[in-house]
Amino acid sequence: MTEKKSEDYFAVAPPKRSGWENFKVFLWNGETSEFLGRSASSWAKIFLFYVVLYAFLAAFFAAMLLVFFQTLDLYQPRWQNANGLIGTNPGLGFRPMPSSANVESTLIHFKHGTAGNWKHWTSELEKFLYPYDTVASSGEYFTSCSFDKWPAEGKVCNFDIKLLGTQCTKEELFGYERGRPCIVLKLNRIFGWSPEPYDDPNDLPANMPTELKEYIKTKANENKEQLKMIWVSCDGENSADREHIGNVTYTPFRGFPAYYFPYKNVPGYLSPIVALQFQKPEAGVLINIECKVWAKNIIHDRQRRLAVGTYESSSQTLHSMLIRTPALSRKQNVIKADDQNERVCISRYGKAIPSGF
Repeated sequence: MTEKKSEDYFAVAPPKRSGWENFKVFLWNGETSEFLGRSASSWAKIFLFYVVLYAFLAAFFAAMLLVFFQTLDLYQPRWQNANGLIGTNPGLGFRPMPSSANVESTLIHFKHGTAGNWKHWTSELEKFLYPYDTVASSGEYFTSCSFDKWPAEGKVCNFDIKLLGTQCTKEELFGYERGRPCIVLKLNRIFGWSPEPYDDPNDLPANMPTELKEYIKTKANENKEQLKMIWVSCDGENSADREHIGNVTYTPFRGFPAYYFPYKNVPGYLSPIVALQFQKPEAGVLINIECKVWAKNIIHDRQRRLAVGTYESSSQTLHSMLIRTPALSRKQNVIKADDQNERVCISRYGKAIPSGF
């Protein structure tokens, strides 16, 4: 009977190494030819796997992006007017605006005269009006327009800066040096929106200012074509404001001509503007100024600031003026000091603005 031989196997303990030696073996094991615990073939498989994975992800993302761009139009929004978030009621804005350091406020404050601090405001107006220069606003898409000549399809009306007259110009420093400041009104752009003007003097809203109604009737007798306008009215918000605001002039028109609409994103399009000049605002009092635009398809809502711009102006001294934007609703208080005819205006934050500001 053959006896079975038993074989004994023994495990040999790995050699003892220090932490540094173990780290070096992990980096490169010469016995197994492994780098960072993996052989060359293992690393090649991992590299190939991730190349294929990320290539697939990149291709999938590019395909989804391509499908998304097929639903977009580069020249017009998908949802327009009442179907979009912007709606059909254009907002009314103004220039100049304060510096970026005072972005939360829309206060215009300056001291007129040759030594006044009005240069920021005139500079801001120059920057805003530069595209309206006839040299800057010229090209294949521009055409001259009038109430008798509307732009053709694919064309836009240029706005000659000379239409602003001789007062609200950079040569006259927009009236700031003489204490008769100009501000510029503009309508926000809404793609495809067209105004429905009040072009019948016998069909005007009851809440339209009487002075504007008389102006429209006068224009109707001169040229009915000029009634195709989004009318603008600016006046004091209450009786005291209307007493102190003084005369206000509008150039070049008493509104925005309808031939500038609709906005179709044609290259070089310039929004029509109206320049307001305060001829002689009362010094030392706060004046709340409310501006409205008038058309049959424009809704007025003071609470929601629809088609309404409310400004506040005041002269802190005989040589300064203050204008605030429509976005601010709190009223300001004017405190008259007895010393040297100084006027101190309390801002909406409760902070006194000194007369030399």
